[in-house]
Amino acid sequence: MRETPDLLREKTAPATGASRMTDLIATLVGPHWLRTYGIALGMALLLTFTAANGTDGIPLLIRFAYWVVVLVLGTLAAQVTGRALDRFANFNLWQTLVAMIAITTPLICVMVWLVTAGFSTDHSLHPARLIYLFGPVLVITLAMAALHVLISGTPAQSHAFKAEDKTEPGAIFRERLPFKYRHAEIYALEAEDHYLRVHTSAGDTLILMRLYDAIRELDGIEGSQTHRSWWVARDAVTDTNRSNGRVGFTLKGDVTAPVSRSFHKALRHDGWF
Repeated sequence: MRETPDLLREKTAPATGASRMTDLIATLVGPHWLRTYGIALGMALLLTFTAANGTDGIPLLIRFAYWVVVLVLGTLAAQVTGRALDRFANFNLWQTLVAMIAITTPLICVMVWLVTAGFSTDHSLHPARLIYLFGPVLVITLAMAALHVLISGTPAQSHAFKAEDKTEPGAIFRERLPFKYRHAEIYALEAEDHYLRVHTSAGDTLILMRLYDAIRELDGIEGSQTHRSWWVARDAVTDTNRSNGRVGFTLKGDVTAPVSRSFHKALRHDGWF
């Protein structure tokens, strides 16, 4: 009877599907949001003080507000497009970059056109300005696309403790697991909508938690994100498998974890292959 609550928790059904709004929020508040929008803010400051794109006639504070709006919208467009490509397209790094530029440049052109009209004194929308905006917007798009590719190619990692540390690896995270799994070897974490499936030597279980939050609590166990929805413990990897150009890891417990193209280079550099 004492284990009944744990068994009930183990059988918790995953959410039937995250809403579009949930996906958008996850894009905006992912683990790199502060760095991403911080860089956008820095670019806005630079463009403000250099009076880029003929904005020298606009008062300083209004000019700064203009560039903040433009850069934040551009960053958002690049992030949403990049996440969609990561999820639905099997592109390599350069194909992703080209696709992002092709998709987001026209979109950001229209955004800047509308924002510029809103900040201008005549509030007019001249179609001819779209052509004039293409060059400056292309530069912004290149920067936003490169930023997304750089960030998405950096997997979140956890690190092993030093030998003299007596704390059980991943102790904080283990407290979230049902009692049956708390002292088992952790093989991998798999995001399933709002839930997290934890693969262990005692089987697998579901908990309500975000993948990126869990990775921060796994220090003590050497591991790395291998896919936007997967984290893998390095000691759990038994083999590398390749099929139709895709790479994956075979783990203990007969678990197979995918390796996304965006993380492939970083994992290879760290000696996972």
